Amino acid sequence: MATEPETLEALKERGLESVLNLARQLGPEPEADLLRDLSQLDWGALDAQKSALALEPSPPTGSVAPPPLTPPSNRPGNEEAANAGWAAIQNGRLAIATVAGGQASRLGCSGPKGAFSIGPVAETTLFEILAGQIRRLGELANREIAWVIQTGPENHQETKSFFDRNNWFGLNPEKVYLACQGTLPALSPSGQLLLASPNRLLRSPDGHGGFYKALKNAGLFQTLKEQGADILFYCQIDNPLVRMGDPAFLGHHLLAQAKMSVKVVEKTEPGEKVGLIAVRNDQTCCLEYSDLSSDFQNQRDPDGALSYRAGNIAVHAFDLDFAQEMAEARLPLHPARKAVSALNAAGEKVETEAVKFETFVFDALPLAENVIVQMCDRDEEFAPVKNADGEDSPTSCKEALNLRAHKWLSQACPDIAIPSTQAIELAPGLSISSQDLASRAEGIRINPSGLVTLCQTDG
Repeated sequence: MATEPETLEALKERGLESVLNLARQLGPEPEADLLRDLSQLDWGALDAQKSALALEPSPPTGSVAPPPLTPPSNRPGNEEAANAGWAAIQNGRLAIATVAGGQASRLGCSGPKGAFSIGPVAETTLFEILAGQIRRLGELANREIAWVIQTGPENHQETKSFFDRNNWFGLNPEKVYLACQGTLPALSPSGQLLLASPNRLLRSPDGHGGFYKALKNAGLFQTLKEQGADILFYCQIDNPLVRMGDPAFLGHHLLAQAKMSVKVVEKTEPGEKVGLIAVRNDQTCCLEYSDLSSDFQNQRDPDGALSYRAGNIAVHAFDLDFAQEMAEARLPLHPARKAVSALNAAGEKVETEAVKFETFVFDALPLAENVIVQMCDRDEEFAPVKNADGEDSPTSCKEALNLRAHKWLSQACPDIAIPSTQAIELAPGLSISSQDLASRAEGIRINPSGLVTLCQTDG
């Protein structure tokens, strides 16, 4: 934190002194409050924001090729990788991180997005589904697994309270860590700082790329290393089909001595609005769909498959040291113009245009060595909840959960007849795969509502 003279000098150097005008008109106390807020700014990051503001967006250049793809974990040929992944989990090398800084406002609810009910039968929440997977993975590995949840400034306390009220979903609360996401100041189109109130800057979350710094600021890299972890599995809260800590994925990552790896799904059609994993100038990267021409997206292989089909689903594996290095890296800043409510020069709250900045977690990919890109089956591992209606909505996600539950149950318990029209849901923590469900087949029961549980304690 900078001293007051240092803060004033930093403002003067950048021509930003006018941000103090309103506070000074109100007296010494508001001015002191605003200076304290300003003293927390990372001036190097602010300089990078102003530089990004001046850059004209341009499409990526250089040679681009599709990445080599590793087959999905549920296909034959992954046995060696799965064994390597399980050994790492059993030896305590794994920690899991979930980005959950958003609110459920777009879905018509208040509170953390992870508290949103998505179970097709029991209305289980996103947090509960993912917690159940971690609990079951730990049971199979005979090991408690650390879970890092990146919260946001708006939902940090609500998230903690939600876990408290739900007894941490059967997990050891001492192994669940909340790390609050950072913020970046919003700027006017001309590069001036904006105010939310006379004594407080207008800020916005720093994007999912802020995940690295959130762990650093919470001291979690050191904590996880002291517990023996050196691998980090990463996912976002909005995808309840994610296979948490997938052993085969982790095994491929380890066997390749990769620094960062990524799971992808095959794009449903050329224009699907997902980031595209590719190799550009011999570096793995994620290309934003808005930067890609129609001709590029429509390229096909001789067999008719899309040449560029590796859609990013925001599931990663990290070497923990590499993730820690990224907390110190200057990842690219992505500006977005938004209408915001801010103070004008007269101190009035008005709607105005602002530029908000985010960093993206996948922008670390070009800095990583030996990246593994693993394909996964969409119906097994990807059904995000992003929109209130239509695609990627609660309706589509619930249907995906229901269909996967039917599929797994028919594979694990072929003698149990369930009408295809009946909605069913696997109880949180029941299984992490159809094979795991089969190992518990003798104890499985389906209650009248369609919730699949165990009727007895099994080993």
